[in-house]
Amino acid sequence: MFKNAVVYRLTHEFTLDGETLHNALSKQSFTPCSGVRPSSFGWIPPIGNEDAPLVHEVAGYFLLCARKEEKVVPPSALNEAVQQRVERIEATEGRKLPRRDRLALKDDSLAELLPRALPRSKQILGYIAPSEGIAVVGTSNSAEAELFINCLRDSLGSFPVVLPQVQRNPSELFTHWLNFRKLPENFSLGEQCDLLDPETSATVTCRRQDLATQEIVSHINAGKVCTRLGLRWYGDLTVAVDKDLSLRQIKFENPEGEEDEDAIAQLDAAFVQMALEFKRFLPALYSALGGEHIPEFTEA
Repeated sequence: MFKNAVVYRLTHEFTLDGETLHNALSKQSFTPCSGVRPSSFGWIPPIGNEDAPLVHEVAGYFLLCARKEEKVVPPSALNEAVQQRVERIEATEGRKLPRRDRLALKDDSLAELLPRALPRSKQILGYIAPSEGIAVVGTSNSAEAELFINCLRDSLGSFPVVLPQVQRNPSELFTHWLNFRKLPENFSLGEQCDLLDPETSATVTCRRQDLATQEIVSHINAGKVCTRLGLRWYGDLTVAVDKDLSLRQIKFENPEGEEDEDAIAQLDAAFVQMALEFKRFLPALYSALGGEHIPEFTEA
């Protein structure tokens, strides 16, 4: 269901029920961009029409959806508008405009063009797993994930989370696994990795490639470290794990729900499969990285 994910660890017990959570999110429901407002971010129903609940609860998990909307003025259009104003003023006043006046004209032109600019929107799914003490945001973009979490904080008044903290350096372990081709139980190498030379910043990107080759070992012997590693887990899940523990290109070997004709049943099946797999996979991943430092759970 999620192609990418950023995982957060809850530091306080999450005790809200679905209805209470819906009511809280309603305070930050999505409002489209209007006038000169260049962007908007808020909650929409994760499934169903616009009148559906803002929380879809399945098997104890709360599925949420945020919409991000931005009005974008193409740089070429903005530059053209500024240049027209500059030429008009310089012709009228017979002088060359200084840089500060040009910058002011750029701001004025942007304010004029924004109301007519077409909005660009994106939906971001995420879920809260109270029993597991995690929140998962379906994006590979850390800034978008933070927007999602901050919107939750604004809606709830407080939503204390931290990124997972593991005992070992992920990049060092990824490099070790590649070099010696010995991985923790139930893990095997996937078909992609990113290598970085810490001294020169030179990079090597491998995709759809056998990682158990001398070529990879040669790069490591030359001083490169692995910053992203493709993994297989139990043969059920393939994923690329970044050094910051974000997950990319998530793929289930036997995705559920595809044969369901009903859209809600299809989403429920895919969502529950993903959530239950993450319930097993994430602890295994963190354990393979030396174990997770989990903050003491306290009641919010």
